[in-house]
Amino acid sequence: MDGRGTTLGPARANADRADANGEMERILSAAVRVMTTAAPDSPKVSDIVAEAGTCNKTFYRYFGGKDELVLAVMERGIARVAADLAARMDGTTDPAGKVASWVDGLLAQLSDPQLFSMCHATVAQFSTVAQRHEPDADVMRPLRVLLDAPLAAMGGRCPERDGDAVFHCTMGVLRSYLGSGRRPPQGDVEHLVRFCLGGVGVGLGDPALR
Repeated sequence: MDGRGTTLGPARANADRADANGEMERILSAAVRVMTTAAPDSPKVSDIVAEAGTCNKTFYRYFGGKDELVLAVMERGIARVAADLAARMDGTTDPAGKVASWVDGLLAQLSDPQLFSMCHATVAQFSTVAQRHEPDADVMRPLRVLLDAPLAAMGGRCPERDGDAVFHCTMGVLRSYLGSGRRPPQGDVEHLVRFCLGGVGVGLGDPALR
């Protein structure tokens, strides 16, 4: 309804939602740029607001504070990475090949210098927020669930534990390279793929391990 009590039509409501989504996207994109520039220091809300070309009132309309914004940035980034991984995995029908594509694809996010800097800054800020608020572990779920179907199809005795092992092993390698300021060489990526697939029972003669 508008200020006179009149019900908004569908076109107006859709336009308002589009405007709100546009404002949020500008703030999230600005936050990533400021995080990247400010790293390893914590970004300031005032700098994010200025970068987005908006105001404090608009910022706090969508976010309760900086920590909430960091979580939103992380969720947005994870959703985009998950979409990329799903597309890579769709390129093969072989379950082991899908798992290999997931491992390779997740680490490939760091192969681009700009993406590397953005990921480094975002993960660093997310880690700080996690220490204060212990956000729901499901923030990483969009990445983790992609392993469920191919691992189940591989016929292991405990595909859920296999998935957890592959996920945590790969994330551990990713974080170690973020902390070092280096990107993983292809040899390390290939070794991790062989290690993960070998651990879930794929024979070393399998084409996915070559």
